[in-house]
Amino acid sequence: MHRLLIALFLICLTAFPATAEQTVIGTGNPGQDIANVQAAVDAGGTVLLKGRFNFGPEGRIKITKDIRIKGEFDSVDEPKTKISGGWWTFYSPLPVKGAQPSRNGPIIAIRSIHFDGAKGTPLHFPHVGGLDLRGCTVTDVIPQETGIRWSDGDTLPFMAGVVVGNRLDFRKKPIKRAATGTIRIENNRFFMETGKPERTAGYGIMVDWTWDAEITIENNTIHRASRNGIEALDNSLGGKNRGSISIENNRITTADSGIPYPHKYGPNGIVAGWYIDTTGGVDFSRNNRIALTGNRIEGRGEASTGMLLYANDIIATCNDIIMGGGSQARGIVQTGSRGFFANNRVRGESRYAIYCYPFEALRGSSNTFAWTELNDFTAIKDQILLGGNVNVIIGNTPSLLDKGKGNRVVETAPCALPEIDPEGENWEPVDNE
Repeated sequence: MHRLLIALFLICLTAFPATAEQTVIGTGNPGQDIANVQAAVDAGGTVLLKGRFNFGPEGRIKITKDIRIKGEFDSVDEPKTKISGGWWTFYSPLPVKGAQPSRNGPIIAIRSIHFDGAKGTPLHFPHVGGLDLRGCTVTDVIPQETGIRWSDGDTLPFMAGVVVGNRLDFRKKPIKRAATGTIRIENNRFFMETGKPERTAGYGIMVDWTWDAEITIENNTIHRASRNGIEALDNSLGGKNRGSISIENNRITTADSGIPYPHKYGPNGIVAGWYIDTTGGVDFSRNNRIALTGNRIEGRGEASTGMLLYANDIIATCNDIIMGGGSQARGIVQTGSRGFFANNRVRGESRYAIYCYPFEALRGSSNTFAWTELNDFTAIKDQILLGGNVNVIIGNTPSLLDKGKGNRVVETAPCALPEIDPEGENWEPVDNE
């Protein structure tokens, strides 16, 4: 019996061999580099890319199965592996355009690769069941024409560091279960400069139209995106109310000017919530929970916003926002209700530090803004504008423009609890008689 079990075990090992790590070395020849990397990715498992790769102007690797792709890195964790060119260089396509997939997409991990000179975006994941993107650098993205018409041009040029969700691949509607699972975008650097920021929709990180996704965007550097540094919009809860967004400890510097599309306010640091369909931001069955903490944002445009938020129940704490003096610029914009904002700091100069106002289905009411530091802020109009109702400002009395009803200011300084068990003191009553 013992020998039979050993024999069966050996048969299983032969039938399902462990996938060895594959190594692909760059040649600089687009035809050869694309074919070599695609063959390794199709085989699955782990792929190590070494050296420099050239994908030409339209090279693309299609990802349809679970894969881990990694490059080499130096002593300070800078990627040594470089991929030049490509159009949607790493791309996980929808099985059928516009149709809900029959199964979850591939689980994809990409680490320590420098993407340079890609067209549109080097990292595009419309169909994905999980994503782990870390330690990558993106430079010199070439804008692509999208076919979207806008008021100031025939078509809308688009560029991004990474795109998750089907917003770019199939623009008519969100597709349930297309992009789902655990999505982590951490410790990457996105340099998004463009020669025509006023005519280019430029994004660092775009995560739109996911479903049932746990999204973490953390410790990324995003430099000079001409529209939004981080955009996380219309991401829906799953069937068991699963879904969340954590945007933490990112460093964002906007471009000095940006494209006035879909509205005039921009370029912006972080845009989160529900904008394409604002009813999702007030719907408990769809609106996932959003938390923003520890982000540092420099808004340099004439109409920039540090954080532009479109949902109820948002939590934003300990964010540092520096505004460059734009006459239409705003530090924090909250359009939803029941948000909790605490210990944020707005510096520099702009029209308002906090702008709380209704927008479409969002009512801008019952928010709490606690201990916002405005010591180094210069208001062009006022420090705070409240356009919704029953909002509370806690802390020093600000320069306030109140256009709502039932809003109030509570002058309470930050406090600390006393010691639980102070030494050398008698807390019992003493009878002196």
